[in-house]
This record gives sequence, structure tokens and C-alpha cells, in this order.
Amino acid sequence: MVDGVIMAKESKEYFRLGEGPALEVVEKLPTPEEVFKVPKLSGWKLFATILGPSFMALGGALGSGEWIMGPSVAARYGLYLFWLVWVGVVLQTIYNIAFARITVLIGEPALVYMARSKPRWFWIPFLAFVLFAAAAWPGWASGAATALAVFILGRLPTAAEAGFVTLLGAILFIICVLVVSVGGKIASTLEAVFRFKVLFVTFAVFVISLMISKPAIWGELAVGFASIGYMPRGIDVYLLGGWWGYIGWASAINYLLTNYYRDKGYGMGHLVGYIPAMIGGKKIALSAVGKMFKFTPENLATWKRWERLVIWDQWLIYATFGIVGMTLPSVMVRNVVPLGTTLPAWGIAAHTANQFGAMWGPFGFYFITFIGLITLWGTQLQWVDMLTRNMTDLLWSTSERVRKWAKGDVRRIYYSFLVVYVAFAIWVFGTFIATGTAPLIILLLSANIANFAGFFAWYLLWDIDRKLPKELRLRWYYWPPILLFCAMCCFFFIVMVLGQLGIRIL
Repeated sequence: MVDGVIMAKESKEYFRLGEGPALEVVEKLPTPEEVFKVPKLSGWKLFATILGPSFMALGGALGSGEWIMGPSVAARYGLYLFWLVWVGVVLQTIYNIAFARITVLIGEPALVYMARSKPRWFWIPFLAFVLFAAAAWPGWASGAATALAVFILGRLPTAAEAGFVTLLGAILFIICVLVVSVGGKIASTLEAVFRFKVLFVTFAVFVISLMISKPAIWGELAVGFASIGYMPRGIDVYLLGGWWGYIGWASAINYLLTNYYRDKGYGMGHLVGYIPAMIGGKKIALSAVGKMFKFTPENLATWKRWERLVIWDQWLIYATFGIVGMTLPSVMVRNVVPLGTTLPAWGIAAHTANQFGAMWGPFGFYFITFIGLITLWGTQLQWVDMLTRNMTDLLWSTSERVRKWAKGDVRRIYYSFLVVYVAFAIWVFGTFIATGTAPLIILLLSANIANFAGFFAWYLLWDIDRKLPKELRLRWYYWPPILLFCAMCCFFFIVMVLGQLGIRIL
């Protein structure tokens, strides 16, 4: 069996794509109208019903990068570094499209089809390790807990109250676990939550920014957008690497988001299945292997329509809200804190609550705190599902023994792993209490590990793309920005590592 060759087996046709089981070839690629049961793709239906996987990314993206890292950079160094925002979001959008289109094409999430590269025995555990190392730390719940503590204490918590904050973080983490346990389809439940979060937070911060903005700050932002390549000497490289890692979503591990295109039913994902919830869901025959359509003119035309939907979803939702969401909280912070300020380590979710309290009284104090709470808690919710979902897909698709143990019900794997994850998180929370580790340190760790994926993700994408039929491959003009993006992720990771060793190159 050779890559790119359709084979006959037991009266069915199969398509060999790298290592692992071959893809079953189906007669027809379903159209978007058939999948979403709409007469045509237009207007409000397009936005409300069909587009949406990018809201899943933004549900996590409007979190530590936008609400913590960006404002931390803005408060300390001003807005002159914000050329990295639009550059990062544009490059990530192209990067996301490249990975998502293959999921729509064959119905396999990126982590699964990336493991088809040789040697498969290496990539499966390696990808699982990077996933766990980047996503397992419950730092977002601890960050959100600093806001919850404000509601209880009536002030920002201090390092002396680390144990109390960490306990609240554990409670918020458990609530995340409960949310992903209910509903018919986990992805649908999360999409509803994240649509509200993204629209509410973006609108609220936009209004606040307009109300308090000074023309000089907007001018500083304009200069920052145009100052491509600017980098102040002596910058905190750990913070810089973390900020880049969380611009948009999670830099080079954005490939993890492709699961949501599968579960939304895009393209072949509609024929493969999805992961249902434990409470309210039902057993779904989730295919362990993706599918490929026959190369007919009709199917190729339908495929181009699905590809356009991915492009619209990424540029209209991900890129637009990514740039706006990454910029506005930082503009807001620059208007209320003096340049050179270091934001509080134990009040990161409510970092400007005191300033807004001084301007608008209790309403301003608690409203800013509430925004910080839902922003970071929503990010933790997404990461709870993201880690569990991707680990489940990897186990389900690469191990027949695991599928037999699950008796064909993927929920047994999802929720069994979730129990293990909860146990790990409880251990981490206990470590937080014992060591007094600030949530910001954990978030920076996760972000910099996300940058590490830039070393290998581009290769795995290229390796699987070149095995596809020529008419289905990524166009050549995608590759320069993808390689540039991965090179920048590698650069920031190397700079961070050297900085931790006391070697400064910035």
C-alpha cells in the first residue's frame, strides 16, 4: 500500500495516508447545507449556525494573553511592542487554516493525523507529552481565583493568602469539570459559553476603553503597530515569550483546536462523529479512523466550499476578535496605570480594579473584577476540555486495545482521563499551597512550552500535506508565513531558555 493510492479491500476503497490505518473512501462529501440543515449559507444563519469553531479558540484566547500578559507588557513597556499582536494574529490565522483544512478534509484532528508521520512509535508519545506539558497546569483557575477572592475579601489578595486563593482555584477547576460533563455534545455546550464570553468581554472592554481613553494612548498604539522589529533592551524575556505564546491562542500548539471543526461537523467530520457528554449525551459511534471522498468534480467543488468556510471562520472571527481582544485590555490598562508599573502577582485577574474603583466606586471595582473572573475561568474551562479531548482522540485513534476496553463508547476514555487529570490538578494545587507559587508563573510556563511546538509542528504539517493528492494540498503561498511563524515561536522559546540561564540576547 502506497501513500496517495486508492485500494480495494473487501469491496470498499481505502486511501493510504502515511502510517497507521488507511482512510475509508466514501462516495460523497456532504455539503454544508446538508450538514447544518439550512437552505443556503447567508446572513445571520452563517454567523449563528455555521461559523463557530473559532469562538472555541477565542474562548480560551480571551484569557491570560489578553487580560494578563498583554496588560503586563503594556504597563511595563508601553504599547510600542504591539506590532507583535497583529503580526502574531495574522500568522496564527494562516497557520490555523493550514491545520484545520486537513481535519475538514479527512475528519481526523491534527494530533491524530500528525501521528501518521514516521516513525509513528515516536510521534504518538511525543505529541502526548507536549500536549500534557503545555496544557495540564491549572494556572488559569488559580488566576481566576484571584478575582473570586476579591469578591469575598473586598480587596486584592496578597501572597500571604496564597492558600486561600489556591483553594478557590480548585473549586473553579471542579466547576469546569462539571460543565464539560453535561449537554448532548460537549463542543456545542462550550461554543455557547464561549460565544457569550467573547462577545460580552470584547464589548465591555471596548466601551470602557472609549470612555477612559486619552488620545496620546491611541497614538502610542498606532506607533506600536507600525514599529515592526522594535524590542527594548533588558526586557523580561520570560514575560515576552509568554505574551507571544498567548497572542491569538497558544502559538504553535494551535493545531489542538482542529478537534472543534470535527465535532462541529465540518466536511468529513460530519461522517466521523463527535465526543458526547456524560450527562445528557448518548453513545456515538465515533470512527477511530478518518475518511476520504472520491475525487469527482462534484466532491472537489464541495470541498472548496468547505475550505472557504474554514477561511471565513478564521479571518472573520478568529483574526478580528483576536486583534481587538488582544489590544483593548492593554489600551485600557495604559490609561489607568503609570508606565513602568508591574501588575500585582496575586491580583492578576483584577489587576486594575483599584484604579477603576477610584474612578467609579464599587461598581467599577467589582465590574472589572467580574470581567477578569469570567475571562480566566473561561480559559480554564477550555483547557480542561482541550487537554482531555485531544488525549482522548489520540488514545481512541491509535490504540485498538483502548477502544476494546471502552466498548465502543469514547466517553469512557474522555471521562476516565478527566478523573486522572483532576487528581493531577489537585496535586498541583497542593504544591501551589506548599510553595506559594503565583499563578502568573504557571501561565508563563504553559505559554513558553506552546512556543516549543514551533520546532516540529511545521514539519508534521508538511509531511502529511505532501502525501495528499496534488489538488488537495496547501497552496504554496501559505508556507512562507507558516515557516516564519514557527521560526518566531522557536526564537522566543530559545530567548526564554537562554534568559533563564542568565544569557541575554535582548
